[in-house]
Amino acid sequence: MTKVGDALHRAFFTLVSHLPAAGSRRLLGGYFDWWHRRPDPWHYTTDRYERDRHSATLRRLPRRDYRRILDVGCSEGTFTDLLAASFPEAETIGVDISSHAVRAAAARRASKARFLHLDIRHQAPEGLFDLAICSEMLYYVGDAAMLRQVSRRLRELLAPGGLLALAHPWPEARRLHRHFTADAGLEALGEHVVLDRSRPYAIALYQRRPFEQGATVGSGFVPGVADPLAGYS
Repeated sequence: MTKVGDALHRAFFTLVSHLPAAGSRRLLGGYFDWWHRRPDPWHYTTDRYERDRHSATLRRLPRRDYRRILDVGCSEGTFTDLLAASFPEAETIGVDISSHAVRAAAARRASKARFLHLDIRHQAPEGLFDLAICSEMLYYVGDAAMLRQVSRRLRELLAPGGLLALAHPWPEARRLHRHFTADAGLEALGEHVVLDRSRPYAIALYQRRPFEQGATVGSGFVPGVADPLAGYS
């Protein structure tokens, strides 16, 4: 993307993040529904960069007995299905703001993963997760205030000791990941920069610290509204 295109991109999503939650959700959901009018709009299944990034992210994940895994901004579920195959004993859930994307992900039936239609900025799936993934999504969130809000929400979705993996273009990842690094409830475990000649990216790992005394689980969340797609697997 050119510098002008990048500036317009940021300005649009910053503007959307300033709208009331319901209006912002409708506009952003409609935007991504438009993108998903055709299958695999970002070529996750065929593009070398996307496939390499997915493989690199999986390799960076510590081998643990994850019980619940969350893929945030799952689109049509390509990476969600890879997670489900890599950790077959875990319950794997993908969430996306686009109803079209979630419907397509569920229809693929490529794994036992489940998919939910919700806006992670203002909603959340039920329960806590041992692993959460957020890949190539944070630049759609909006301004710094919304990034801080999302970093807090993702942290609150993690069980104590749970892992969060972020993967975004480098060096923009510095801006997108800094609110997670500054979050006192998260411990930064490391960052791996892949210097792909055309599209470098960074994979960062965080771990949730033990619950603060007196903290309440899931404070500030609006539970994800169960919609008809929630039952697909």
